[in-house]
Amino acid sequence: MSGSLQGARVAYRLRRICEQVGALTLTLDILASIDEALDDLVALGQRGVDAAEILRLTPYFGTLWPSGRGLARWLATLAADRPGCLTGQVVLELGCGLGLPALVAARLGARVIASDCHPDVPGFLAGNAALNGVAIEYRALDWRAPAELAAMREQLGALDLVIGSDLLYEAELAGALGPALDALCGPNTRVLLADPGRPHLQVAVHAIEARGFTSRVEIAAVPSSLDDPAVHGERRPPLQELFMLELRRA
Repeated sequence: MSGSLQGARVAYRLRRICEQVGALTLTLDILASIDEALDDLVALGQRGVDAAEILRLTPYFGTLWPSGRGLARWLATLAADRPGCLTGQVVLELGCGLGLPALVAARLGARVIASDCHPDVPGFLAGNAALNGVAIEYRALDWRAPAELAAMREQLGALDLVIGSDLLYEAELAGALGPALDALCGPNTRVLLADPGRPHLQVAVHAIEARGFTSRVEIAAVPSSLDDPAVHGERRPPLQELFMLELRRA
């Protein structure tokens, strides 16, 4: 099944999929092709839209990346091991994109706030939340911006859980994640992050620990992304190894 969604600058062609996460089955609309969306953005450049705006609008969020899958499964496993552990919890997802982990947390009874800074994320998230019969609050947030973090903490109060997947794809983000978590997390906030082994991961972990967090790491393997060559190339691996990090205040 396919459809379309109008974004800030381009219309996206969609593909509807079912994603099994533990005992949960979720329905999501994702990009039919990242490459196709990139071609549409390049065409905007030929009509005078500047390169910085095109980069800002690049919709890499629009497919299911392995880290998002891994984080969603981690949440489902936690709930299977301790039924009801997410019920009533206040959960914030950073850089939510399509929001698969946010959708899973909401299905498991949490109050979920999903955040991102891409202008086209809210449309995707609202559609996918409706498809799965859950309510998810959305906040525009650039977690590199201290003022935005302070406003978020004031609005939301105490958070039980902060989650994020594949947040460290640029060196700048590795340096910003520690201050962001320090600003958002209270003394009892737990943090769950999934990362595919980005070069900046260890730098980020050291910076987070320097701000008074303890870390625990597990290795997991999840199915790699769907059949979009822009994600893994034509020869995509069947499984992706992930680093799963649990962080708490020391």
